[in-house]
Amino acid sequence: MSKVLEQVIKDSLSTKKCKIGGIAVLRSVKDSKLIVCSESLPVDTKNKITESAKSLNIPIYNFANTSMELGRFCKKPFKISVISIDNTSDSDISGVLEEINKEDDVKHG
Repeated sequence: MSKVLEQVIKDSLSTKKCKIGGIAVLRSVKDSKLIVCSESLPVDTKNKITESAKSLNIPIYNFANTSMELGRFCKKPFKISVISIDNTSDSDISGVLEEINKEDDVKHG
């Protein structure tokens, strides 16, 4: 996970400007600036979130670990399958998107 994304998530958790869990994220997609999905997110929920996010041009980061790992990363004593970030700046989002694109370039050669 990129350092920029780490900072964005930590900031949103400290200011409580995020939603955690499939239902909460689905209800708040329109207010999100970035959505982070773990590998453990159920496929039907991920499809609904992805469809809503794409229609609103909200970027999605696919966290390459389980919900347990995302929960640990967020310093929470529980699993987190998905988190939406509500309060980050556009420049932070741009930084995260650049990191995502770099990761995709490395994965796809």
